[in-house]
Amino acid sequence: MNRKKFLQQNLFLGSTMILAPSVLLAQDKIDQETVFNSELILEFVFAAHKSLEETKKILEKYPLLLNCTSQFKKGDFETAVGGASHMGRRDIADYLIGKGARLDIFNYAFLGYDDFIKKMVEDYPHFLNSYGPHGFTLLHHAQVGKRTELAEWLQSKGLTEKMFKGVFG
Repeated sequence: MNRKKFLQQNLFLGSTMILAPSVLLAQDKIDQETVFNSELILEFVFAAHKSLEETKKILEKYPLLLNCTSQFKKGDFETAVGGASHMGRRDIADYLIGKGARLDIFNYAFLGYDDFIKKMVEDYPHFLNSYGPHGFTLLHHAQVGKRTELAEWLQSKGLTEKMFKGVFG
């Protein structure tokens, strides 16, 4: 292949790569009805904080809400299973997990996966001071999950806060 042809082909491919995202984004804007509105997501996440019946009712009607995330403040994201976890609602968390909810380290602390939490904190020490929804810590999640041994272990590693206030403004 000669240099001129090579440059022409690469110019064409480069232009395509620049224009392709714009075309894809334009198509996304046309079909906004397929996206859940933030009020519905918030309603579902709030329900999972307090009511198994309401959580079931909403999820039966909108099963794809299961792993949606609400944003209460800038950067303060929370899923339904996250809300159930930090509120100590094992019944709601179990229901959501049974439906396939994705879990994070805070959910695992609440549910009692002590060895997993210890391994993660030992391998990645910054997790000890990481914050979940609303600033709740691993210690908070272990305590509301009645994971006494894990809570004591987290405290022995230096975590004394149940919530980091002011994280989200």
